Amino acid sequence: MVDREFRDDDRLRRTLPAHRTYWRRMSRLGVLLHGGSWREGCGEILVVKAATRGELQQVLGEDPYVQEHLVLETRIKALEALVEAGEQQPRGAAPGRTEPAADPGPRADAQLSAHEWRVARMMLTGLTNRQIAEQFAVSPRAVEQHITRIYRKLSISRRAQLAVAIQGDLPRAGELAAAG
Repeated sequence: MVDREFRDDDRLRRTLPAHRTYWRRMSRLGVLLHGGSWREGCGEILVVKAATRGELQQVLGEDPYVQEHLVLETRIKALEALVEAGEQQPRGAAPGRTEPAADPGPRADAQLSAHEWRVARMMLTGLTNRQIAEQFAVSPRAVEQHITRIYRKLSISRRAQLAVAIQGDLPRAGELAAAG
């Protein structure tokens, strides 16, 4: 999972078509599994399939936003670590937290069942609803119902938000750690 924050710059709007074209091509190649913007386009979350960190850096480096020096900060987290962290939470604990928070947010009651975690993991690896349904020998509609419950529990509305919801709240501007 790649979480990036962008400069507030006019070049961002001018470079957007090339940025979208690049990531559409990466999606067709199976490199980009999911993606979406956050905080009114000031950042984005990408779920990218790469064999090594070097391969990931190369894919990111070819992005027109990077070439135009529009990316302020980047955070990279392996999805396996996010999913494993969520699966190891004690029953009733919020995903992405190691201990209950004093002021629980909307996700504090988000408690995914073991089966919902399996479905979420499959979603994060890029499987379609139909492919997930085939794995469980159920209808795609049954999978859609599971996904709807997952989204409700995590207070999200799109697949692109899943990895971040499992990790915890979206970062605020300036809180992203530089990739390294």
